[in-house]
Amino acid sequence: MRRSLCRALLVLCVMGSGAAYISTAHAQVRQEKSKSVAKQVKPAKRAVASAPKSASRAKASAAAGAAGAAGAVAAGAAAKPVVANTAEARLLDVIDLVKRQELDAALRAAAQLTADVPNFRAAQLVYADLLRFKTGRMTGWANAPTSEVTQLLVKHVSADPKATPAAPLELQEQAHGLQKELQRRVHGAGAVLAAGSVPREFQQLGASVRHAVAIDASKSRLYLFRNEKGKLRLIGDFYVSIGKFGMGKSLEGDQRTPQGVYFIGRQIPGARLPEFYGKGALTLNYPNDWDKAVDRSGDGIWLHGSPPDQFARLPEASDGCIVLANPDLILLMKTLDRQTPVLMRDKLEWTGPSDRSQARTADAFVRVLDNWQQAWKSADPGLLAKMYGQEPAAQQVPRARLTEFFRFSDIGVQDLSVYAWKDPQGEIRIVDMQIGSRKAGKSLPLRQYWRRLGDRWEVLSEEIRS
Repeated sequence: MRRSLCRALLVLCVMGSGAAYISTAHAQVRQEKSKSVAKQVKPAKRAVASAPKSASRAKASAAAGAAGAAGAVAAGAAAKPVVANTAEARLLDVIDLVKRQELDAALRAAAQLTADVPNFRAAQLVYADLLRFKTGRMTGWANAPTSEVTQLLVKHVSADPKATPAAPLELQEQAHGLQKELQRRVHGAGAVLAAGSVPREFQQLGASVRHAVAIDASKSRLYLFRNEKGKLRLIGDFYVSIGKFGMGKSLEGDQRTPQGVYFIGRQIPGARLPEFYGKGALTLNYPNDWDKAVDRSGDGIWLHGSPPDQFARLPEASDGCIVLANPDLILLMKTLDRQTPVLMRDKLEWTGPSDRSQARTADAFVRVLDNWQQAWKSADPGLLAKMYGQEPAAQQVPRARLTEFFRFSDIGVQDLSVYAWKDPQGEIRIVDMQIGSRKAGKSLPLRQYWRRLGDRWEVLSEEIRS
């Protein structure tokens, strides 16, 4: 019954009396608020403390606390009625209250949430539906039988399309988009990952990689990990929006989000951007060397915030960027370093610490790197030629610098990070390392893209990182 009620709520929250409901919901909410919100709304901290301690709120609070320990909470956030990263958890609490038929409590919680975050459109729709149901029952509504609570969730969805007033296409798209947003929030925020699970692409992380990010487009979810002595620990997850036409960017202007492993570049404060980009942006290095090798075009892929009139955007709404709610974007900007890895996939594949096949795959590629290192130490042109491809990018390797470093007897690879990627165009490894030597008194930061050709690997490109 819980599952069916939740599913039905998601339908009602966005469809209402047809797609035209989107254009009238805000007016209904404002009218009701003018009569009752002043009495219903208490200070935010008291409301959160008195509401039921659902699993969703506990999870969000733990995530926010962990991220805050990393220096991610904005200065002065504690003085505001809404602490960063709680709006979604509060919306899920409202849904939980409806499922438990605690409708008065759900209405109060929804009123508080929409007062605190008036541009949270999904929350406004839930609140409007609760108000409409209360008005329809007039008295005794909090004790409504399960059958009538179910009607609260589905009564405005007609089986006969002709019975639903026609609405402009744009409003219909918004309605379907909001329905999908609620579904993604409920399923994504409620998912519990097995302890120690990490995306398969993160094969090895060096000590200099403080955090890692993975995005699952199928769940509209961004996962934030902290690197703790080579092991990743999940410390937060956030709702995100991707490109209007989904994942798999290949051409300039195709309004798709790239799939692959990328790295944070620079931060752009919101003050330097049009307000459409929210409170700021983190740039990504799309197209990377693999994208260029397979002729993917386009650029300007960012993680950025939402415009002022929207707490969040619909699941597929951007021109290819990853879009977050501004509180979440600010948190990431305060947490992530330059060169933080960002994995973007249509659907993440997770692996656990007991996955032996993953360990064997990682170990096999480490042996490839050992062979590469030995080829340089031996200064054997024939061995080195087998390691490098023939594309122009591979011929522009920093040979002079590598030759300089590998003259020292104590040369070695340090701070090694390895990221795997596979798509229809091929299989690659992205390698970040430091070529270090005490005798040299310095180290060389290197990034390589390796491509698999049959049963062997070759360097596609190589660069010295600044």
